[in-house]
Formats: sequence, C-alpha cells, structure tokens
Amino acid sequence: MGEVLKSGLIRDARFYEWTINHMSEIQERIYPVLVKMVRKCCEIKAAVVESDPTEQGERALLNYGHTLGHAIEKLAGFKLMHGHCVGLGCIAAMGISAARGALPEEALTNLKERMERFHMPLTVSGLSAEDIIETTKSDKKMDSGTIRFVLLEEVGKAYLDRTVTDDEMNAGLSRILA
Repeated sequence: MGEVLKSGLIRDARFYEWTINHMSEIQERIYPVLVKMVRKCCEIKAAVVESDPTEQGERALLNYGHTLGHAIEKLAGFKLMHGHCVGLGCIAAMGISAARGALPEEALTNLKERMERFHMPLTVSGLSAEDIIETTKSDKKMDSGTIRFVLLEEVGKAYLDRTVTDDEMNAGLSRILA
C-alpha cells in the first residue's frame, strides 16, 4: 500500500482520495476494486516513464518516499516490507514539504491516518537519523554528489529537488523514528 499511496501522492490526488473511499473493499480483497487499484497505479507509472524514457528528470518522481525508505530498508536488514519502508519515507518526505510551507501539516496527518488504517507502520525503531542520512548518500538517487529528492508541492503534484539538506532530512526523520 505504500507504493499505491505514493502513486496518488505524486500524480493523482483523486486516486489518492479513491484509496480511502475504497479502503474496506481493498482490505477485503474485493477483486474488481483491486484490479482497478493496480491498473491505476500501472497507468500512473506508465505515464511517468513514457514522459521520461531516458530517466533524465520526471521519471525520478517514482522515487517519492524511496530516498529515505531505501535507507531504512537497508539498515533494517531488509526485514521490513518494501511498501512499509516507502510509506515511512513518504511521511518523512511530506514532513520536509510541510516544513518548507508547500503542504499544510494537515496533509501529513491525513497520510498518517490512511497508513494507520491500512495497518502500515508510522514509526521505525532501532535506527538513527545519522545512519539513515549517511546511507542515502550511497543510493542511486545521488547525482553529482547531491541527493535527487522528491517532494510534493501539493498532493498529486511532485517535483524533483536537489536542495534538501541533512538538517531537513533529520527533521523529516524525526517524524518517524521511535
């Protein structure tokens, strides 16, 4: 569900809302609803990939939540589910967007409520912000010594940013580290 929510967050606010409106059917594994959900995620991903087939820019938007999520996943010894790590990364990244004034704090509260209702973790323990930040610097999202971070200017509209500082990542991580 971390990847599903991410899809709506980066490109389709209506789909993001749809997930909450169909939560019970998703959780009950109602087949036509699951098909629609997976199809929409594939359409979003295909649209992003088609707009940037050589990975020069917009395709990186698919990495929303992954910059910190991959570091968490790695440092946790790959014992956490990928989607859960992406979800945690989405919370931290949305925290950065909120701190920059791009999103209201309410958007972050909304995301956390959705994740909780989908039985996803809102925090992770046993990891340090310093280690997570250091691990991001060895990730594929590095570009000429700078992290290509994906942030939101609004729900459904992501952008690539190369100015996220360690302090901002630390603040974002403070929202998920137990």
